Parts: sequence; structure tokens; C-alpha cells
Amino acid sequence: MEKPLILVVEDEIKTAENIAEILRRTERYNAVIAHNGIEAFEVLDKNKRLLGLAENKVKCIILDLKMPEMDGLQFIREFRKKEPFFKLMPIIILTAYEDEEKLNVTTHPSVGKAAAYLRKPFNRQELIDTVDRVFQEEIGHMIDETREKKYTRLEELEKEKKKGAGET
Repeated sequence: MEKPLILVVEDEIKTAENIAEILRRTERYNAVIAHNGIEAFEVLDKNKRLLGLAENKVKCIILDLKMPEMDGLQFIREFRKKEPFFKLMPIIILTAYEDEEKLNVTTHPSVGKAAAYLRKPFNRQELIDTVDRVFQEEIGHMIDETREKKYTRLEELEKEKKKGAGET
């Protein structure tokens, strides 16, 4: 079965790489990196399944709040509006700039409640435990496994269809 893909949105390159490496070393997760909200939307677009269906290979986002071009709060607002599936995708806030306003905005239902809120500098084990908890709280392993098999098979059928069309 495919490992869950986590999008790390962090403008500090070393921090982003460190988070991604920590996740990969668990051998339970894969990770991709974006350095601001605009890049994050590009990564999400690249990871859509089956020609634009709302389902995405990215299953969770770890998001810094203070970034150039499009900060984390702007990203969350746009992200939750973009596609129905995005309203359900968990977001873990990871930031050094914790204040009451940001906490209220990122946990308010109208913005799309964040799954967790961690402070930098982060503790490696706390990060892993938080990601594990988020995935355990998801709809359930059996549903995800069934859905994964369905989309894998649909992708295979799509490739076979394209291959067959190319040979004639």
C-alpha cells in the first residue's frame, strides 16, 4: 500500500528538509516540500488523481504561518475554498509565531479547523506523534485502504486505455 503523502509548506529550506526527512525515516510517510502557499497549490495540483478529480495524493499538510508571497493564513483560507476534498484534509500548523489571533483563526471552523498546532523549534518525537495521531483520527484505515485500491486500479485502467489508444 502507498504511504500517505504529507506536504510540508515551510519557507526555511533546512527546516523543510529536516521535517520531510523525519517523516520519511518513520517509514510510514512520504513527504514533498513547498516553500510558500503558491508553491503548495502547485504541488497539490501535481498530485491530483485521475484527471482533476478532487481526490489528492497529499493526505496531510504541515504548514508554517509566516512565509513570503502567500503566508499560511492566506493559504488556509484559499485552500479550504478551493475543492470540497480540501475541507477534510488535516493541516498541522508549525510556527514560531504563536499568538492568540493566529490560534483563533487557524482553529476556527469557518477557516477550516487545524488538526494540530505545534511551536518551533519543534521536538522530533512530538512532530511524529502528532502526525501519527492525525492519521489515526482519520476516517479509518479500512476506508483509506479501499479507496487507495480503487484509485490505483482506476489509474491502471486509464494508463491501459491511453496505451491502447496510442497503438492504433
